[in-house]
Amino acid sequence: MDLDVLIKEELVNFRKEVLGCLKEQHPHVFGILDRVLSGRKNMVGLKVLEADITIGNYTFILNGIDITEVKSGILESEVHHPFLGVIKPYVTIERNAIETMIKDEQFKKEPFSTLTKYLPDLTFKFLR
Repeated sequence: MDLDVLIKEELVNFRKEVLGCLKEQHPHVFGILDRVLSGRKNMVGLKVLEADITIGNYTFILNGIDITEVKSGILESEVHHPFLGVIKPYVTIERNAIETMIKDEQFKKEPFSTLTKYLPDLTFKFLR
């Protein structure tokens, strides 16, 4: 599968489905998150690896918790946090881990506990 299709379509749709399930299970948490993040143009980066070699960079443009746009070939990040100011987080992950996560139906039933299974595949970093 083409990497852009995997990220821009498959991963974005997967995230939307999982967030929908989380919103149903924990509406109070998402109400708070959406209020804290809405009204700001936030961006989060994703670096996709294959055998520890970068094969793609992506920037997710957010409005609240919703993705409004995905830019490929660019790794930018800028989250406007009300208490911390501007932080610039991005995630690195192997392509095969993304493909495995997307296929894992357990995410829709138990998102938090299922996510912990994949945390070793994620590396959180910050741009300067």
